[in-house]
Amino acid sequence: MPATPADDLRGVNLLRTVVVSLGDRAETAAGDHRRLAALVARLTGVDPASVTLHQVCPHCGEAGHGPLEVVFSGAAVPALAVHVSLARAAGKLALAVTAAGPVGIDIESIAELTRAPVADVLLSPAETDAFSALDPGRAPAALAALWTAKEAVLKAAGVGLRVDPRDLTVVLDGAGAPVRLAGWPSAPFPVTALHLLPAPAPVGAVATVAVLCADRPRVHRIAAPPR
Repeated sequence: MPATPADDLRGVNLLRTVVVSLGDRAETAAGDHRRLAALVARLTGVDPASVTLHQVCPHCGEAGHGPLEVVFSGAAVPALAVHVSLARAAGKLALAVTAAGPVGIDIESIAELTRAPVADVLLSPAETDAFSALDPGRAPAALAALWTAKEAVLKAAGVGLRVDPRDLTVVLDGAGAPVRLAGWPSAPFPVTALHLLPAPAPVGAVATVAVLCADRPRVHRIAAPPR
């Protein structure tokens, strides 16, 4: 990703770009939601008071979990359909905003995932074979990257971890970084329509963005909104 000033939004087209913002998480989930709403307002040029986030589970109908949906009120409603995602790990917050299509973002601490027995609940048979060929020194970061890729895909699909991550197969490059979604038998979309994008992350962490759209978008990082 080319280096750009953190707050430079010149030339950013949300139809072709995923704007990613990283920072320290707030003390509450509501605080992180307010920061995401403020970022949406900034990127769309509307009054922050007109942006709210709704979260209702499509399966149980309860609020407080499930996909995040942006709702605009008042007269200044942007023409774009804005998609958002949010992730937290190790005290960090990752936000993603785009108009390219449904989006998911995930961030994970490599050290925390290394301590957790996630491989048995994460790897498909093909991924198990790929990991066996990796340099052992690359395996912890590769496992974290694979976890974030699958979490991001399931968020973009709006299903979350109701789906067994082992049902998804993600192709890794020689360094252990996710390249593309190669298989998901029950995917609610053609797997070729899903783009996996590495996202900037602090040292010791990995972040991945997944976007459902026709053309591969780019990632543009900006500074996190204040808490």
